[in-house]
Amino acid sequence: MPPRIRRALARRAAPEEVPDRVSALPDEALHAVLSLLPVHDAVRTCVLARRWRHLWEHAPALRVTDVEGWNPRLRGDGLGRFIRFVDGLFVSRRRCDAPLELCDLDFDFPEDKGKDWHVNRWIMLALLRHHARVLRISLPAYITLPDVPLISQRLTRLELDGVLGNDNILDFSCCPALIALKMKCCRINAEKMSSPSVKILSLASCEFYPATRTQMSFPSVVSLELDGCSGSVPFLESMPSLVAAIVIFDDDYADRCDNSVLGDCGDDSCVDCCNYSDRSKCVCLNGLLEATHLELSAEPAMYVFRRDLNLLLACHTFAKLKTLALGEWCMTHDLSALIRFLQQSPILEKLTIKIPEEPKCSMDAGQQKIPEEPFVSNHLKIVEIKCKGKEVMWVCKVLKTLGTFGIPLEKINIKLTSEHCRSECFNFVCTGFSCS
Repeated sequence: MPPRIRRALARRAAPEEVPDRVSALPDEALHAVLSLLPVHDAVRTCVLARRWRHLWEHAPALRVTDVEGWNPRLRGDGLGRFIRFVDGLFVSRRRCDAPLELCDLDFDFPEDKGKDWHVNRWIMLALLRHHARVLRISLPAYITLPDVPLISQRLTRLELDGVLGNDNILDFSCCPALIALKMKCCRINAEKMSSPSVKILSLASCEFYPATRTQMSFPSVVSLELDGCSGSVPFLESMPSLVAAIVIFDDDYADRCDNSVLGDCGDDSCVDCCNYSDRSKCVCLNGLLEATHLELSAEPAMYVFRRDLNLLLACHTFAKLKTLALGEWCMTHDLSALIRFLQQSPILEKLTIKIPEEPKCSMDAGQQKIPEEPFVSNHLKIVEIKCKGKEVMWVCKVLKTLGTFGIPLEKINIKLTSEHCRSECFNFVCTGFSCS
C-alpha cells in the first residue's frame, strides 16, 4: 500500500481529540475544586501540567488528614515525613496572598513527646500567619493546647475534638469575630470559659474536671447544647440572647447523691450533696431563663435541676419559654419539679415529658406534695408524654396531676416509642390510677 494511502487511513482511524474542559476553567473555579480534596491529593495535581504547578497553594482550604505512605501513626521516617510535609504546606502558602478559609487538622498522632508542640505550631500558623476563618482540630489522642489565648481577628468558627483545654486557651476574648464554638470529647480543666461574641455553643461528651466549677460566660449565645458531658456541672452565667438550649447531663456527672435515689439527701456532711461551696447559688437554670425552647434531661440522682428550681423560681420565671422537654429527673414521687416548671412558664405552648422504661424513683416514696400556687395554662396547646408502654402507672399519675391543675385530657397525647409500637400516638383516659 502506497505511503500516501496509509497516512490517509491512519488519519481517519485516529480518535477524535477530546477537549480539556477542566483546564479551561478559570483559576478561581479550580481553587474551589482543590479545596474540597484532602491536601495530599490536591498537592499531587501539581504534576498535571505547568499551569497546575502552584494552583493548590491558592486553594482556600487545607484539609490535612492521614496520608497514605507516611501515616503519622507510624514512628520513624513515616512520622518524620508527615511532619515535614505539613510544615511544607504552610511554607508554600506563604508565597501567595490567598486567604485561608478553612484549616482542618484531622489525623491520628502517636504518643510522642513532641506531638503537642507540632500541632500547636500548626494551629498558630493557621491563625496568625494565614488568618484562617474556620479551624477544625480532630485528634483521637488528647493533645494539650498552648497555655496562651487564641488570637485572631478573622476566626469565625472553631471546632475542637480530642483536646485538653485550660483557662488561657478557653478565653476567646481575643477572637472578636468568633460566632460558632463546637467541642467534642475534650477535657476541660479551666475555671472559666468565655467569649463575648459566640452565638452557637455546643459541647458534646466533654469532661469538666477543674478543682472548682467551670464558669461559662457567653452573653451572646443564641443556641446552646450541652450533651452527654461528665464531671462537675458548669456554672452558667446569664445568656440574654438565648433562644434554644439542650442540656443533657450524663450519668458520670459528679453532682449526684448515692445516699438517695432522688439525690440531695439533706445531710450537710454528705460530700456528694455539698459538691460546691455556695449551696445558695443557682448553678444551671439561671443562665437558661431567657430560652424560648428548652430540653432538660438527667437521671433522678443528679440533683442540680431540682435544687436550682427551689432556689430560682421563687422570684424568677421562664417568661419567654414556649416549648419544654423534661427527662427522668422530674419523675419524682410528688412530681413537684414538673409542677413548679409549669407554674413559672406563663406562655408555654408545648410540654414533652419523657418517662423511662424503668423509672428509678418509687411512686410511693412519700406523700404527694404538689406546690399550692396555681398556674394558668391558657397558652398550653399540647402535652406529649413519651414512653415505651410499660409505665402505665406513671403515665396515669402524670395525667391525674396535670388534670388537677386544669389541663384537659384532650390536650394530652401519649406517644409509644418502643420498636413494637412504631411510635404510635393515642389519647389516654385516666380515672384515679386506673387507665382505660
